[in-house]
Amino acid sequence: MKGFFITILFSFMFCTSSFANSGFYNTKISAITIHDHWNALIIEFSSAVATGEGCADTAAVILQKDHYMFKEMYAALLSAFHAQSTISGWANGCNGSYPILTRLDLRK
Repeated sequence: MKGFFITILFSFMFCTSSFANSGFYNTKISAITIHDHWNALIIEFSSAVATGEGCADTAAVILQKDHYMFKEMYAALLSAFHAQSTISGWANGCNGSYPILTRLDLRK
């Protein structure tokens, strides 16, 4: 039994880290792509941002159409894109190489 607890303890020490809802800050939108295959929007940024999710793409996020606030976030993204406002937000996990957008903050 003691060996079991030692094994569990060592496995906690050496497990890979996971990320949940990591933020990105103060960037502008350079493009919005309505993607037919993924049923989602790809939001490209004017510069790379660190989301902490470990996804391959650091200059874009994806907004999935099944997000419960999709319409509100889509409207906010369009207004921020046209006004060239600064945005911040949160991402959780990856879809392909893109971090998945879960929260959006508009900045002036």
